[in-house]
Amino acid sequence: MSGEVLHEPGAPLIHVIFPHSGIISLQGMLSDGRTVECVSVGNDGLLGVEHFLGEKVFLHHAVVTISGSASWLPVTDLGAALSQFTPISDVMQRCSLKRMRESMQTAVCASVHSASQRVATWLLRALDRTGSSHLELTQRTLANVFGLRLATISDACGRLNGAGAIDQGRGTLTIIDPAKLRELSCECYEYHTKPAT
Repeated sequence: MSGEVLHEPGAPLIHVIFPHSGIISLQGMLSDGRTVECVSVGNDGLLGVEHFLGEKVFLHHAVVTISGSASWLPVTDLGAALSQFTPISDVMQRCSLKRMRESMQTAVCASVHSASQRVATWLLRALDRTGSSHLELTQRTLANVFGLRLATISDACGRLNGAGAIDQGRGTLTIIDPAKLRELSCECYEYHTKPAT
């Protein structure tokens, strides 16, 4: 369910989560209570990749931003699979690399791109991950994702809406023109769509 906290930083890492649909936001928390997304996870990744790197606790606040379904796998079962099936280890390494690349690009994006560009890119990635142009998503959720004031997100969404790329309803956001949204996004969208090597 959107807004559901899956774990807090420091919680024991006893399972990994493989989203089938929806999006999970891994967020850093500031002392004033604000959150900022470091990276998001959809059907293209997993939550708990830190276990593969030897970590025993979750490092981030994880919250569902778009509802969906997922499979939960105990880390003991993952460990058994890693020891039996070498290709799984290769997949985990690629997931780890992808997570690092995305985290670095998120920092770059937050530093140099406008709020409307960042929102456009995030929405395009949500479209790719969910396969749906109709998203149960509020501006408050986007404000939490980006660590921005609600007024800033409202302005950014207003620009995208005014350009004919999205339509907003109460608690919903619909991408009505993906091509227009792509024009309004930043170069980071292309970066995120490149396959990890």
